[in-house]
Parts: sequence; structure tokens; C-alpha cells
Amino acid sequence: MGRLDRYLFSTATIAFLAVLGSLTTMVWLTQVLRRFDLLATQGQSLYVFLTVTALALPMLMLVIAPIALFIAVIFTLNRLSADSELIVMSAAGVSRWRIFRPLFALTMIVATLTIMVSAEVGPWTLRTLREQIARVNADIVANVAVPGRFMAMDRGLTFHIRERGPNGLMMGIFVYDARNPENETTYIAERGRITQADGKTAYLILDQGVMQRRQGQAKSPNFVEFQRYAFDMSQLTTSSTVLYRATDRPLMDLISADETDEMYKQDPGRFHAELHKRLASPLFPIAAFILAFAFLGEARTTRQNRGLAIAGAAGAFALVEIFGFGTSGFIAKNAALTPVAYLVPLAGIAYGLLMIAGYANFRVPAFVQHFADLIAARFERLKTA
Repeated sequence: MGRLDRYLFSTATIAFLAVLGSLTTMVWLTQVLRRFDLLATQGQSLYVFLTVTALALPMLMLVIAPIALFIAVIFTLNRLSADSELIVMSAAGVSRWRIFRPLFALTMIVATLTIMVSAEVGPWTLRTLREQIARVNADIVANVAVPGRFMAMDRGLTFHIRERGPNGLMMGIFVYDARNPENETTYIAERGRITQADGKTAYLILDQGVMQRRQGQAKSPNFVEFQRYAFDMSQLTTSSTVLYRATDRPLMDLISADETDEMYKQDPGRFHAELHKRLASPLFPIAAFILAFAFLGEARTTRQNRGLAIAGAAGAFALVEIFGFGTSGFIAKNAALTPVAYLVPLAGIAYGLLMIAGYANFRVPAFVQHFADLIAARFERLKTA
């Protein structure tokens, strides 16, 4: 790789990493807002909260990566054109394919990473995410032991504690059990903790308390003091069994799908659509680069032409992205539309290559050109004013 190749490759790579980091941070913030209840209402640790919010990022980066690459290539080529470097390279006899080569190398690296993430890394993180959420939902202590809150654990069952102590100890416990209308019971205890007898059955052990029970039609209250009472909470524990969706399966599991699998039997079309979505995913970074280079890879002398070229590239790539994501649902319902998953990015790649080779031209409509001229003239007048 020569000096020119290294310069172009490093410039585009730095821009790609910067855009990818910025977009990923924005997406991560949306995950933080969605999962904030883990801290606010379920009392989970900061480590669990950060783990859950970060595990969804690899699969989301499959969507972000082509967009980040497109912006990076647009930025690199526009910068070269604005600094007249493309004009100097063209005057020095450097062909467009020489500029194409290092940028395409970056594109192939992104496409390769896309294959790796979509095949194994991304599904593994989604499976880990679902397992983590299942463990959080099954953790009775985390779900009910929120000091100062009256938590409705079930219809007719309310739980409240005054404060939490060390090692899972809870102070000032109040439990109201009206699941059986004929036998309403209220438990008030000084302290207690939740234990598991055999690793599965959960009990709330109450110490030094009073039980008030109302029975029969009259519901006259009966008070019973106790030193220790075991309240069975196993029926309230959420099952930690996780069912993996099509998006959670590795690529090989999608290729050789088990027809006896419960999730596959519910929606086999979704597994079929997810398989071809994964196989087509490396084509989108290539389409992003080809379209960006086709519109901006040629030396341009005016800022106006660069602006229209950027708009044209963004419009073409937006069409590829929109149709690419929109076809997944149709493929799940109709397997005959499977080739569309590949034809959409391939159409963008083919059109871009035809433009680069000179067999297709992007022509701006006359009214758009006239409007752009008016806007450019207005800005020039504002500068000189």
C-alpha cells in the first residue's frame, strides 16, 4: 500500500470510527432510557444495568455500520474535493480506480466484520441479553424489595418494606394478601428475608410480627402474633425459561433449522427471512461505498455541484436502506420474495458501478438546478453584505 493509499485509507477509517462511535452512543442512550426501570424500580446494580443496555449494541451496529461507512466516504471525498486534492490527483494522472482501491479495502473490512457479527457475535449477545433479563424478572428480591413502595405482586397481593438492610435483610415488612376473598390476611413484621429451600421454592421468612386474618361473611378480624412465619412466594416467581427468537439464533442454526423447535413452529417464515437478511447484510456496506463513490468520486470544481451530488448519493442510499429493511416482513410471509433481499443492495451496487464506469449519469432536474442556483446566489449576497 503506497503513501496515497495509506492517506486515503487512514482518513476514511478515522471518519468511519468517529461516526460509528457517535451513532452507537446515540443508540446506546436510547437503550439506557428503555432499561432505566432496572435501576429505578427493580433495584438492580449499575453493573447489571450497563450489561443489559450494552448487549443489544452488536446487532444494532449491523444497521449502523453501513450508514457510518456511507457518511465516512462522503466526508472523505467531499474533503478531498473541497481542498482541491481530487483535482490535483486527476491532473497528476491518478485514476479514479486508484482512489477507489483503498476505500474499497475499508469497505471489505466492514463487510467482513458484518458477517462475523451477524453470524455469531450478535446472536450470542442477544441470547445473553434475554437470559439476563429473565434472571432479573425471576429475582423476587430485586422486584419487590424497593423501600417505600407498595408493590402489587399479583392481583390482591401487595408488598411493602420500610428499608433494606445488609445481606438481603428487609425491615418493616407489610404484606396484604386478598387473593382469596374469603380469607383476607395482612402480615406485619419487624424484619424478614427471602430464602430458597431447594433452590427453586422461594419463601419470605418473617420474624416478630402480627398476622391479621378476616374470614367468613362477617370478616371479623383475628390477630395472631408470631415469632417466625414462612410465606410461600414460589408461585409468584417468574419462570427463567428463555425462548430464543429467530434474531437470537446463530447463522448455522438458521441454516439447519429444527422443525420441532417451539419458536420455529410458531413462525417458520420469520426464521427464513432472518436467514436471508443475515446473508445479505454484507452487501449493504458495499452498496453504501459504491453509491457514495459514484456520486462524489469525480473531481468537481464548484461547491454547488458537490452539494447536489451529496443529496443524490444520500437519496440513492436511503432508497436501498428503506427497501432493504422493508422487505423483511414480506419475505417472512411469502418465501417467493426471497431474492428481493439480495436484489435491493445489488441494484444499488450495479447502478453505482455503471456511474463509475461512465455508462450512467446522474442528471439534476432543471427546476432543482434553478432552485439551487437561487439559493447559492442568496448565500453569496449574504456573505458580501
